[in-house]
Amino acid sequence: MLLAAHFPKVPSGDYGPRVGGQAFERINTQLVGALLRKAANISAPRGDRISDGIIKVLWGWDQHRIAQLVRACIRLGHHPKLWKTAKGVAIPKSGKPEHSKIRAYRGISLLNVISKLVEHTTAHLAADNPERSEGHGLHDGQFGCRKVPC
Repeated sequence: MLLAAHFPKVPSGDYGPRVGGQAFERINTQLVGALLRKAANISAPRGDRISDGIIKVLWGWDQHRIAQLVRACIRLGHHPKLWKTAKGVAIPKSGKPEHSKIRAYRGISLLNVISKLVEHTTAHLAADNPERSEGHGLHDGQFGCRKVPC
């Protein structure tokens, strides 16, 4: 039921014109799976009430469908509006004696897990691009903005 509602079957063949480059061609189940494994198993529920653990269970059932969803979002340059909704939470900072002041709290926003997965995949591809570009890549002495291996 969850698969049918949130992850429709991927249409076969070509599904639209290419937008931008070909980085989406490197998106496969191995890459998306590696990025998903980095997500915490226990996390606060987001606006859609789907946790990282639930997505990992769905991943076990149908890796291809989730990877194709991420790939299609990046290929088409489309991030569904529903996924752009964040849940804001104020968390008390430890060691602050007086919680009546705004500085005693840290604000965080919780995005939907699928949205975060698309975001992490995009960040991985963007960080990987300079490493792959011969002659146009990062200088050997460049340490910041380097890709962290999956």
